[in-house]
Amino acid sequence: MASVTPRLKGVIVPLAVPIKSDGTINFDGLKALTHWLLDNGANGLFVAGTTGRFSHFTPKQNADACAVVKEAAGDRATVYGGACDSGLFRMLDNAASLKAAGADVAVVTGPYYLSYSIEESEQVLKSVAERSPLPIVYYNIPEFVRYGLRPEFLEEMADHPNVAGYKDSTNDLEHHLDVLRRTQGKAFDVLIGKELLLEEAFKAGASGLVLSFTNLKPRLHADLYAAVTKEDWELVHEKQLEIARMVEDYQVYARSRPLAVFSNLMKYFEGELEKEGFSFKFF
Repeated sequence: MASVTPRLKGVIVPLAVPIKSDGTINFDGLKALTHWLLDNGANGLFVAGTTGRFSHFTPKQNADACAVVKEAAGDRATVYGGACDSGLFRMLDNAASLKAAGADVAVVTGPYYLSYSIEESEQVLKSVAERSPLPIVYYNIPEFVRYGLRPEFLEEMADHPNVAGYKDSTNDLEHHLDVLRRTQGKAFDVLIGKELLLEEAFKAGASGLVLSFTNLKPRLHADLYAAVTKEDWELVHEKQLEIARMVEDYQVYARSRPLAVFSNLMKYFEGELEKEGFSFKFF
C-alpha cells in the first residue's frame, strides 16, 4: 500500500495522446503537449484515461507514455495513471507498472467485460485499495463501464488511507452533490468530470476538474479554477458560460460528421490544436 496520499485539486488534464501514422505513440508530440498544458495552467496530468485511449494501447505503451509525461512534467504537476482493467490482478499489475513509470496516483473504474453485481465490483475496488502500490482515485463513468458507483460505497471508502478521492463523470448533479455531502470533512477529494456542471460542483465543494476539453483550452479552465479559489462566483459563472459555448461548438461540429463519438472528438482535437500551432494526429 502507498504511504503518502496526495490531495487532488485544480485543473487535471486527461491527456489526449498524439499518435504516428501507424497508430503508435508520438512521444515527441506528447512531450510538447505536456509542456504547453503546464505552461497554460494545468495542475495535474492524467495519462491512460479515456481521452488517452488506454484501451487502445498495451499496458506497456501506457506505462511508457506515463514515463515520458513524468519526465517532461518533473515536479510541476501530479501525474495520474489510468489502471482501469477487467479485473483485480490486471488493475494491480497496471498500478505497479505506472508507479515504476513515475505516476503519483492510480485511477480505476470498476471492472468491466464480465457482468458484475455492484457488490462484487465494490469488493474488487476495496481489494485494489488494499493492495495497490499507489494511492487510488475511483473513476465513475457509467457510459462506458455500464454501471455506477454508489454514494454509500464512496462514503465508506473515503476513510481508507489509500483512497485519495473520486472522479465523477456520471453527468448526474444530484449524485455529485450527494457524494460531496457524504464525504465532507474527510481527506477525500471529489473531482468533477462534466463540463456543464462545474459551477454547481465547485459551489458545493468539489476540489478540482478533469475534463477532456482541457486539452484544448487549459488556460480557460485554469482561470475558472482561480476564480473558484477566490470565491469570485460571478467570474466563475462567466467562465462556465465560455466553456458551455466551447462544448456547443463541438456538438455542432460532431452533428455533421459520420464518425463515432470518440473518433469525432479526436478529429476535433486535431483541428483545434492546429490553431495553437501544433500538427498532432490523434486519430
